[in-house]
Amino acid sequence: MPAPIDYASLKVLLIDSSGNFRATIKRMLEDIGFKQVTAETISPAVIDWVSEGDYDLILIGHNIQDRYSGLQLLEEARYRGVIKPTCSWVLMTSDASQQSVLFAIEIQPDEVLTKPFTMVQLRRRLQHLCRRRAALAPIERAVERGAVNRAISLCDTVLPKSDPNYTQAQLIKGRLLLDSGDYTAAKAIFERYYWSTQDLQPGYFLARCHFLLGEYETAQQLLERLIAEHDLLTPAYDLLAQVLEATGNPLEAQEVLRKGAQRSPLGMGRQLELGRLGTLNQDLSVAEHAYRKAVQLCEQSCHASPVPFLQLANVHRLQALESGGAERRDHIIEVERLLERAQRRFRDDSRLAVQTQLVKGQLHEDLKEPDQAQQCYQEAHRLAAAVEGEVDIEQMRQRILAPPSPHPAPPPAAVAQVPESGEKPAQDPVMSRKVNRIGVRNYLAGKPSQAIRYFGLAFEYDAQNGEALLNLAQLFLEAARDTPSRSQERMRMFQRYIRLAQRLPLTGAHKEKLERLRRLGFLSLEELPEGPLGQLLR
Repeated sequence: MPAPIDYASLKVLLIDSSGNFRATIKRMLEDIGFKQVTAETISPAVIDWVSEGDYDLILIGHNIQDRYSGLQLLEEARYRGVIKPTCSWVLMTSDASQQSVLFAIEIQPDEVLTKPFTMVQLRRRLQHLCRRRAALAPIERAVERGAVNRAISLCDTVLPKSDPNYTQAQLIKGRLLLDSGDYTAAKAIFERYYWSTQDLQPGYFLARCHFLLGEYETAQQLLERLIAEHDLLTPAYDLLAQVLEATGNPLEAQEVLRKGAQRSPLGMGRQLELGRLGTLNQDLSVAEHAYRKAVQLCEQSCHASPVPFLQLANVHRLQALESGGAERRDHIIEVERLLERAQRRFRDDSRLAVQTQLVKGQLHEDLKEPDQAQQCYQEAHRLAAAVEGEVDIEQMRQRILAPPSPHPAPPPAAVAQVPESGEKPAQDPVMSRKVNRIGVRNYLAGKPSQAIRYFGLAFEYDAQNGEALLNLAQLFLEAARDTPSRSQERMRMFQRYIRLAQRLPLTGAHKEKLERLRRLGFLSLEELPEGPLGQLLR
């Protein structure tokens, strides 16, 4: 007989735009036994409640007519890193459209409840959720503290194998090993559970392990099987596209991603990736449609950035090259309009002014106007000199005008192995340098949280690795600036790594970076420049 749940001890945040609905659900929760229920209307300000309150359970209402929806709130909470492993999230939605349901699944709430629902249904879902959360609490507390190795070891010891949550603990272990770079150990876990259950989650992550280990053919076969059986599993389309591109089939990758975007069009990352592939394959109509959708999503997304505007402007530049007369003129006008829109939308982005001049310069080159092109490039260099932090003009130009293919998966020899016992790895300076380089690649790919994990592991392999220490300091300072709700905690980590770096005999670029980070550390978070605070050391 399972132990009774102490609902009265759990703190609950209830969020919905309807006052009547909030009152109804609050009464239901109190009838179930919850005593600490805070009810709020939905708005961007609720994020501060989420980040500052130590909640055990958050219920978010998603209503299709809301200007700021529950899906946006959940996406922003995940993006800003305020979704704690020890807190359960329940999405309550009245929107049963396929694109909203699929997008909700991608954002990964713990439960989805379709409105209207009864008290019996609510009680059953919350009871299951609370029991699972209680069983996995030691693991999730370790994850929340960043003690990944400890969390991995707890997955084997915290539950008896007869417990129904043991499988879930093992899947968490697999995810942690995967995120830590131990693809072989993660593969063994997902392989065992997928072939015995045929469940989607272990199947998808098993395919991801095969991909990261360079086993592309096996990954492709498994993903095609998953998609054939579950054609709404949109992350499988994303991963299959990566596999196909890695094996030299970018046109097939584009078609797979196009199908995924048709099924779930609200993911900005998927639209940007489809636009990149369309540009790479010179299929400019596909690229234009994808980037235009990304610009539209940018208006309401926490992932808002100038990137879709710049890339769409670049597509119109390429289309102008292929056309003439009035059609060419229309494309040129659209390039200028998009750049102006981006500058109005992101007026505080100092790098955008540089990027705008680079696009204009290339457009003048295309139009055989060398004097105007030279003026734009000179202005780009002048603006770059005024930007806080190092600006690599050529790298910036390449990213806008010739979007690169993704970095290939690191070969198995370069993958850091996380010890099964959860103890610190043995000192290995060579492995430390390799892991640090993987961290840099993750950062450049827009994955700062994974980069921090790799830099931390590099430090564990070699406490004298100045590159890893300074890279960690930089990322925690950027995180403090970008996540005000957790700035104190992240500033403490920044100061810790600065102190450790000061004990090392640093010279050259290492010493310069340390001094730069120390100077930045004296500024208020509001005074820190946007974007990267320096060039990562490899």
